[in-house]
Amino acid sequence: MRPMVIIALILLTIHFGVATYYYLRNLGWARNELKPRRNSNDLPRVSIILPTYNESNVILSKLDNIYAQDYPRELMELLVIDSGSTDGTAALAMKWCSEHPDLNCRVINEGVRLGKAHALNEALKHATGDVIVITDADSKWLGNSLRRAVELLMSEGVGAVSCVKAPITNNTIESTYRDYYTVLRIGESNRYSTPIFHGELAAFRKDLIMRFGGFPTDVGADDSHMATVLAINGYRALITRDVVCQELVPRAVNYHRWRLRRAQHLIQHFIKTITKYGSRIPRGFKEIVYTEFFLHVINPWVLIAGLALLLIAASQGSITAASLLGLGALLAVVVRLFRTWLYTQFILLAAMIRNMWNRELVWEKVEKDVAQ
Repeated sequence: MRPMVIIALILLTIHFGVATYYYLRNLGWARNELKPRRNSNDLPRVSIILPTYNESNVILSKLDNIYAQDYPRELMELLVIDSGSTDGTAALAMKWCSEHPDLNCRVINEGVRLGKAHALNEALKHATGDVIVITDADSKWLGNSLRRAVELLMSEGVGAVSCVKAPITNNTIESTYRDYYTVLRIGESNRYSTPIFHGELAAFRKDLIMRFGGFPTDVGADDSHMATVLAINGYRALITRDVVCQELVPRAVNYHRWRLRRAQHLIQHFIKTITKYGSRIPRGFKEIVYTEFFLHVINPWVLIAGLALLLIAASQGSITAASLLGLGALLAVVVRLFRTWLYTQFILLAAMIRNMWNRELVWEKVEKDVAQ
């Protein structure tokens, strides 16, 4: 066997081996979900922040979904922060608020779109609750997700809580991706904390957000980074199966743009976490953060290096290299998980390259099919 093929096999073994080992390890951690001890049975006052930009097709159903939550209305405050919508989103929200006087609901007009984190920080100035819950307009909370998230947040040592995502889609890549990464998020949460949160529902203790400077405006994954900062400073950041949210997923070419932007934001988050807080990350959290950094930032390049070596060897007449490439192509066709994994790796590669000139902190809105 040629040395080039041997090196390629070593790289590919590292690439798939680390990911498989980490998944299986988290699968074990995820089986016995921890239940942190409650500090108090009293529910806190909650400020729900809903950032919007041209959400007229989903805003009313989203507001109805929040209103239907099993949480005392007198303890809820709903802040819709609109960033210059041109489709009447703010007017629809204002009308809805006027029709639901039993809920403290306000619409804040930011006027200009400066990015999600900027909108969240602006809304924080108006929030009166002890708990801040952020959510996306194109998502829905299932069951009693709000109450369950807040109750967990009130547990000893917990600083932030997020949700499991259930994508509304026929896209098998997205469904498979979510199944895989949900295991990681729950396993990491049970082990220590997870460094990846979901904007469909992310709950934070307000005093901690303010203590650590509000949501970061220099990275796109503001929710994940805020949760990670709290975990680095000794507060658990958790995702639990008890809190479930549905999310609309774009179709066709919009899906790829959507995934690319999300990948860019996660990569920004992990690079900032490692470079700014690397030496301060607690021991129990360090393994999780550095493994996720490897999987998101380094491992895609390990894959591309291994494949490049196989392609070169195959072009030079290596039957072994050609056979391995053929096997990989066959697996990508017949095995959904393998196909999903490869797709994700190439999205991460494209995201790292695109971050060099466009960080997508204020992005073009991707339309989603509400009828999915």
